[in-house]
Amino acid sequence: MTTATIALTDICSGGNHLTFTVSGAWSQSKVIELDKLSDGLTEDEKIGFISVIVKMAKQGRTMAQARTLLQSGVTVVV
Repeated sequence: MTTATIALTDICSGGNHLTFTVSGAWSQSKVIELDKLSDGLTEDEKIGFISVIVKMAKQGRTMAQARTLLQSGVTVVV
């Protein structure tokens, strides 16, 4: 099983820039403006999300195991 934890790790002094950090399967940080959190997802973001989930489903599994998992469905709860 692959895990990734996303945490709010910093807020700028003005409160408008939020730094999020991913740990687990990989490490990455990204600064996002507070106002952008209310925006809808772009098509590129939706496609990227699908790509990340299916790649995480494959990690540590054979192709047959990944196929079985993906055919039964992967639920992401936030």
